[in-house]
Amino acid sequence: MNKAFAILAAAFLACSSTLNAQDAADTEGVRFGLKLAPNMGFIRPETDGLDGNGSGFGYTFGLLAEFPIGTAGNYRFASGLFLNNITGKWKEEFSYYELGNTSLRKKDLETDVKLQYIEVPLTIKMMTNEIGYIRYFGQIGFGNGFNIRAKADQVVPTVNGSFNDEPIVTEFVEDKDEDIQSDIMLYKASLIVGAGMEYNFSGNTSLLVGITYNNGFTNILDIEGAKAKAHYLELTMGVFF
Repeated sequence: MNKAFAILAAAFLACSSTLNAQDAADTEGVRFGLKLAPNMGFIRPETDGLDGNGSGFGYTFGLLAEFPIGTAGNYRFASGLFLNNITGKWKEEFSYYELGNTSLRKKDLETDVKLQYIEVPLTIKMMTNEIGYIRYFGQIGFGNGFNIRAKADQVVPTVNGSFNDEPIVTEFVEDKDEDIQSDIMLYKASLIVGAGMEYNFSGNTSLLVGITYNNGFTNILDIEGAKAKAHYLELTMGVFF
């Protein structure tokens, strides 16, 4: 985890230096800040037998960074370095026989996941001129997430043989905080779309409030024959210094 964080931090600083060099005449427009954002996440399976099973709450926090594009001040390259925590739920249809019973049964095996990523967004932010003390903005770009932790609460069958090519189950056990990182892809890409406003208090200090939708478009599951994508809606809050 520390090694991955160090690599991403180095890449982020290198990108910052390049952008500063390209626009040295407008370095006063470079801004840094902090972000804390609660989110509501959900998993959308794309495999037969897997279905979404509701949403869950997570949060993101970390460093905001913006670099001016041109001299007008209305367009910015917006990035950052965040610790992104998202949750989601899915269920899998499971067919089985009970021990001593020849009637085929079905049960939904539920999984509630908690995923943690280091995320580096690459977005373009388009801002209005100041109206009073407020500037409105729209934002679009790509998210790059690197998984560093994956835990799950899940229902697991205890299998004791098979009958008619179906498992014979003696009981179902609920596992709490099971480590499933080996079942999660390292990299997650997403489309980021957001909008909001900034309120300027004084000088370079501004309060940021907005809504952001993070639409995952790569498979998060490292399980043969299984595919699912993670999405979340975020209430973005931050402050620039």
